[in-house]
Amino acid sequence: MLAFDGVRIACVLVGLGVLAGCTNGGSSGGPGTPAAGGPTYHRDVKPLVDTKCGKCHAEGGVGPFALTTYEEVNAMRGAVEAAVVAKTMPPWPLDNDCNDYLGDRSLSDEQIDTIKRWIADGAPEGNPADAPVAVVDNAETLSRIDLELPIPEAYTPKISPDDYHCFFVDWPAQETTYITGLGVEPGERPIVHHVIAFVAKPDKIADFQALDDAEPGVGWTCYGGPGGGPSSAGWVGAWVPGSTGADYPEGTGIEIPPGSKLIVQMHYNTLSAAPVPDQTKLLVRTDKTVEKKAAIMPFTKISWVTQQTMTIPAHTSDVVHEVTADPTAYLSLATGGALPSNTAVNIYSGGLHMHTRGKSSSLQHVRGGAEQCLLDIPSWNFHWQGSYRLKTPTRFEPGDQLHLKCTWDNPEMYDINWGEGTNDEMCLGTVYVTE
Repeated sequence: MLAFDGVRIACVLVGLGVLAGCTNGGSSGGPGTPAAGGPTYHRDVKPLVDTKCGKCHAEGGVGPFALTTYEEVNAMRGAVEAAVVAKTMPPWPLDNDCNDYLGDRSLSDEQIDTIKRWIADGAPEGNPADAPVAVVDNAETLSRIDLELPIPEAYTPKISPDDYHCFFVDWPAQETTYITGLGVEPGERPIVHHVIAFVAKPDKIADFQALDDAEPGVGWTCYGGPGGGPSSAGWVGAWVPGSTGADYPEGTGIEIPPGSKLIVQMHYNTLSAAPVPDQTKLLVRTDKTVEKKAAIMPFTKISWVTQQTMTIPAHTSDVVHEVTADPTAYLSLATGGALPSNTAVNIYSGGLHMHTRGKSSSLQHVRGGAEQCLLDIPSWNFHWQGSYRLKTPTRFEPGDQLHLKCTWDNPEMYDINWGEGTNDEMCLGTVYVTE
């Protein structure tokens, strides 16, 4: 439903450093003879690959190679095995012991074992007529499209391999409207790594116009976020490769006043595809009314931002910064006035954000001294970020607290602190909440 800057939610099975040594891994390959009762490609493996990987690993997809036929999967079987055994693919960085989530992309241990046994048996193709095993597709979907909003003009990435660029998109409604779902149609799918949408309300537009005016061409560079200050733009939602967009929780939506502008942050990656002009567009579901106003609330320690107290010393490992606080006291400020302060909210989903030196992060709900785990990412990767929807929303009462914890390694020769730049860091949580 939402995501963070730097998201690499592409179903890329392995990094380039793995590919060269893995394409001929596993068994010597070939159609093989199925072991008695053993897995075959058409019956057991193809359904897994189609459901969990095929949305990205298809011709023209963001994945660096296709996995749509037996020949393609067999040729990459070693890379496939290495990635699924390490649980780096499909990308799902959460520790599932923390909570129960919707949209889980990960493979179960049983599914991983199926792929391993198939490769160990010589990757037998089997009979295409065999009935495939059932694989549940947990991906959330966008039920309808009311607005199609392209970025203002085609843009060719200029920074390699990762270019983070923000664009204004005019909001057409002349009355208050609610965004109740979001999707994206990439203009050039092989280079579009993620898209994040923010809303700048009328009184905040000038903050971002200054950034746009200061940089030649359309839009502006926006590595750590859209800029303009920590409360200038509200989160609206995001898209990641492989997704078809998603509705927000039933009966909820994010308010967009007339005269607002959306800000679209594009993350382009040209590691495996040449930069070409792209004009991606947002696919938006809207409603005139909702049962519950929603907002995406950021949570962090204010002194980290305003007083630079989140120091990560040079040449250090396992540096921890954490904060425990009740955000309902400043709920109105944090949500741009969407929700009043000192009131209870329902937490539907959440995400975590650090930059490139992050090691791990977690977010807990604290009540009466007891902690309920909301999110836990034990092995941080800046390029694999996202938002995660809880199967059961959590009720957060005034007096409850959120506990945010981040860990870093800093191998550099200089101290690092909070900031928007490539060489800075952050420790930020966000939660999608309703009244």
